[in-house]
Amino acid sequence: MTDTALSTPDMEWHNDGHTVTLRLNKSELEVVTVSCPSDNGGPCASDGRSNTSPDGLGCIVQYFIRRFGMECNIGVCPPEETMAICWAIVGDKREPEAAQLWFVPVNDEVFYSWMTQSSDDDQSS
Repeated sequence: MTDTALSTPDMEWHNDGHTVTLRLNKSELEVVTVSCPSDNGGPCASDGRSNTSPDGLGCIVQYFIRRFGMECNIGVCPPEETMAICWAIVGDKREPEAAQLWFVPVNDEVFYSWMTQSSDDDQSS
């Protein structure tokens, strides 16, 4: 999948094929896995590091969601076992302790509407 990047004045949203696999544990949603489609390349690569680097950082999306879980989610949608997401980072991804990553499920109705409208506007420009 190719990366679709949509910009706002403050951040750039990426729709590049990242997915989150979830499990329902009583009343809590737990993150089981975070799949990165770019194999440690593209906009999610943290300074070229891979998951096998000594610091283990690799994909910044995987790093944040594994560390903070659903706290990074700012969207609303019915829970699914596997959820495609868009993501954005505020700050320098090479310094994750000083940055913040947010993700939104692709099927969040409000976000999807904005994303498709923004994409249409970009193509018509």
